[in-house]
Amino acid sequence: MLRLLLGVGTAVAVTLAGQPAQAAAPAWRIVKGVDIGESATALLDVAASGTRDAWAAGYACSAEDREGCAAIIRWNGSRWSKANPPGADLEHVEGVSAASPTDVWAVGNGTAPWAGHWTGSRWTGYKPLGSGAESRLADVAVSGGRPWLVGTVKGSGVVLGWNRDKGFYRAHSLPGKLEAVTSRAGTGEIWAVGSTGTQPLIVRGTDGGRTWKLTPAPSIPDGHLTRVWQVAGGDVWAVGYAGKTSYDHKDFLASRPIALHYDGRSWRQVAVPVARGRLTGLTSDAAGTVWASGVDFAHGRRIMFLRYAGDRLTASYGPELPLREQREYDHQTVTRTSITRIPGSSGLWAVAAAGGGDFESHFLLTYG
Repeated sequence: MLRLLLGVGTAVAVTLAGQPAQAAAPAWRIVKGVDIGESATALLDVAASGTRDAWAAGYACSAEDREGCAAIIRWNGSRWSKANPPGADLEHVEGVSAASPTDVWAVGNGTAPWAGHWTGSRWTGYKPLGSGAESRLADVAVSGGRPWLVGTVKGSGVVLGWNRDKGFYRAHSLPGKLEAVTSRAGTGEIWAVGSTGTQPLIVRGTDGGRTWKLTPAPSIPDGHLTRVWQVAGGDVWAVGYAGKTSYDHKDFLASRPIALHYDGRSWRQVAVPVARGRLTGLTSDAAGTVWASGVDFAHGRRIMFLRYAGDRLTASYGPELPLREQREYDHQTVTRTSITRIPGSSGLWAVAAAGGGDFESHFLLTYG
């Protein structure tokens, strides 16, 4: 007797009578989220502290004639719901990090750069860069009760620390732009990445952020690092793309994905099996396997997932996303993604923004 076991978004398992069943391989599937607002919408980052606590952040109500409004949603183990911070002057939420259900940090931008702390019942908002003239916050990472923020102020990349005594303080600055940060309490290290404008930029904080040092990166012309992740001490990854940063669709499609690995001694470039695309998400799963997410322009309506196994990166793709009809001069593809592990499980969350202009859309996916 032949038996077929079918599940939404899962592989098909076939068993023969008298033989043990093979477990169905996990696959990525689109998850119904929540209506975050009208017009163009996007989810830019995702974080989780457990199976019943996950956060995704981005924006809604955006269009060619308006910037947008902040959007944050929260997963409680059974459904997603809005958890937007108060205030009308916040337009985009760029990054979110969750240490626990009562210790979540997010950063974004509007009339001024904004940082918010969720303590379990409400958001407390801050403006750590003041009025925000020529300044932007891009990402946040929290571990051991301490958040680290990165961004750019008047052409310089900045790392902001925070503690209960000092509040926010400028821990480090250097020429260039910082886009992402990762911290790990067990190593006492903080890594931040971005671009000098012409090359990848990597800075390392040690001794709990007391000492900072620019770290040599492989030479990649027009290289931009968009995400960094510590798997463990001496095992750090960064991803991004090489290409122009303009919004022009032809420039966007000319981008080439890049991946770097730090082995405790130096950074080296790891071959990506995709000719054109961008990487904007990075994490490691419960087994320590590194995952990156982004877009392969040859499969632009699907999120691309890279997994590092057997000393190489291999590519797979999520389901085709139902993008709204786009105008010719807007992006016809996934534009930005993020990925995070789900502590306490082997699962992963991913989010995406796809399309452009007034027809941009957001998506939520899960794996495992």
